[in-house]
Amino acid sequence: MTIRKRLAAVILAALVLFALMTSLFVIIHEADHDCIGENCPVCAVISICQSTLKTLGSVSLAVAAVFACLRFTASAVTVFRITPIIKTPVSLKVRLLN
Repeated sequence: MTIRKRLAAVILAALVLFALMTSLFVIIHEADHDCIGENCPVCAVISICQSTLKTLGSVSLAVAAVFACLRFTASAVTVFRITPIIKTPVSLKVRLLN
């Protein structure tokens, strides 16, 4: 990977982590608020934060599953890879001392 791609991946991971932690802290901080009823703005914010946590949680689970599947298939392919057996003097380690 190039340095720009690595930097972009690190920045994206940091932003996702920031969104997760911010949503979590907002829910924790506003859990005991004084609700004013049906159109409570704090309840709306809590609902949005819960939705964000559910969405990012399911996306991260799906990404982890895809990487696990790719890792397993990559190791399975290397185990079952067919290598041609060619008998040459070099592979048989024959010394030609003539």
